[in-house]
Amino acid sequence: MSVEFTLLMEPWTPPVIVGLRGTADDEALWASLGIETASSPAASQWQLLRDSADSALTLSRPDGVRLQLDFTSGKTRHRTLESGQGAQSLYKALGVKQYLKSNEDYPIIVDATGGLGQDAWALASTGCQLVIIERHPIVHALLSDAIERARVDDASQLIAERISLLHADAVDALTTSLPDNTHGIYLDPMYPSRRKKADSKKGMQFLHALLGPPPTVESPKLLLSALKACVPRVAVKRPKGAPLLAGSDEFGGQRTVIETANTRYDVYHKRV
Repeated sequence: MSVEFTLLMEPWTPPVIVGLRGTADDEALWASLGIETASSPAASQWQLLRDSADSALTLSRPDGVRLQLDFTSGKTRHRTLESGQGAQSLYKALGVKQYLKSNEDYPIIVDATGGLGQDAWALASTGCQLVIIERHPIVHALLSDAIERARVDDASQLIAERISLLHADAVDALTTSLPDNTHGIYLDPMYPSRRKKADSKKGMQFLHALLGPPPTVESPKLLLSALKACVPRVAVKRPKGAPLLAGSDEFGGQRTVIETANTRYDVYHKRV
């Protein structure tokens, strides 16, 4: 029998996270994240831990459900070996093929809403250089750990080397910290969902708990910051049938749409 785990509560409060006592490196990481080191966490506390010195960084909920990010096994490894399988629509939305034809090299893409990193990894597996921006320190730590482990995996090493990870708020970083010659910005903001319990995917459950539920009224700041950046394309992932991302009415240029069965990519074309 499955355990129902309610995520979206009013008012939302972030979970209390502690780091389980471990190696000196791990405890230094806990300190850098501003979380307490504990030997026996309270029943209500979330835990950041490793099962062994060479295992993945793990975030565990009080009900025992765990989240690890791993780019070297399972579906992600299969997509890696298939060179971006599952990313074709996003590849098209960001104009990678046209860029490659014109420049004989792959573009630099900025994923400004890093999250669990799946889309960024799929793009990097096609040959693109990726900069991932993630603002939440725990999510950033999980991503960093997964990328570092991928760098010592034979099948994933070259892909991991194409990725750099930035701990920052994208609203600020998009106008101050982009690499020169960035070709595109990718946005996949969390969208308000009616799924409030354990029927939503595990990864999204953890993100909602850490980051809070998506706002009922979106802020236009993220899109406007992306549109101000000196890049030719901004691609925004939306659920099929969802309204345009807040801030779209400020854009006076060309916008195109790429649709899949459940997803829509709104592409903002800019002259730079």
